[in-house]
Amino acid sequence: MRAAKTSCKIKNKNNSKLKTQNLEHISGAEGIYDEKDVHKICNKYIQRALTHPRGEPDEIVITIEKIKQNPDIASILPITTSQCSSPDEARETISQRLSELNISKKAVVNAFKVLTSKKTMRGASLIVMRSGKRVEPDKERGIRVSRMGITKTAERKLLQILYKIVIPAKVYDPTHRAGIQSRETGFRIPRLLTSRAGKPGITGTHDEMIKNKITTIKEAVILASKVASCQSVIAEVCISDDPDYTTGYIASKRFGYLRIPNIKKYGEMHGGRVMFIKENTEIEDLIGYLEKRPILINIQGK
Repeated sequence: MRAAKTSCKIKNKNNSKLKTQNLEHISGAEGIYDEKDVHKICNKYIQRALTHPRGEPDEIVITIEKIKQNPDIASILPITTSQCSSPDEARETISQRLSELNISKKAVVNAFKVLTSKKTMRGASLIVMRSGKRVEPDKERGIRVSRMGITKTAERKLLQILYKIVIPAKVYDPTHRAGIQSRETGFRIPRLLTSRAGKPGITGTHDEMIKNKITTIKEAVILASKVASCQSVIAEVCISDDPDYTTGYIASKRFGYLRIPNIKKYGEMHGGRVMFIKENTEIEDLIGYLEKRPILINIQGK
């Protein structure tokens, strides 16, 4: 699913007005599903696009494709969370981890230019780990990781882990009028409504919101696990462009999926995804794997 809205720019040139239109990315999601689940999943994607914090889309595009190739199996990355209290601390943590993977300072600097740019790419940037050169063919589109899913067994295990991360955000805080900002989850739950008895409580709406945020993290772990399964990719760094989601991640085969809280300030719209790749990588083969090879994520050793 891809949702976008049209942004217009008007420029003056020789006393005449020139009007250009650009599509601004709102939301994107996909997965590998059983045929019987397609209708339900499409409805969820539509609802997500229509209620997205980046705004209401002007168009929603849903593509349904039958996968004829048997998916390969890749292991799910283990999940841990770093303790970061500010964007500066988060950036330092990411830089340190990348340095441990022998990724050059130049590559790291170029990566953060992408991740903090006000112009959000639709896909990921590819940066060579030593030279720091960007090598994705289309700098506007980037690389779209596609055709990934998760086995039922792995999904159940993953959801158990994620609920333990997210549920603490349901604690009511009457002094926080704007909402509850969970340092662990990195997203904000709006202030809970008062029950009929006059006491604060968890409403169905808020439960649904929490489920949606769990889905967001689950999809990120699935995507990162596919990326990490590619031999040419050393590490991946992602910052969500959602204004209410302030936890990013760095992922690699070496240390798994490391969640980075407070990677940006609440309300900021910028974000992006960067993959650090080996020198002399065959770019066409790499893109073919990331965009076209179907992968199912499973529990390690299964």
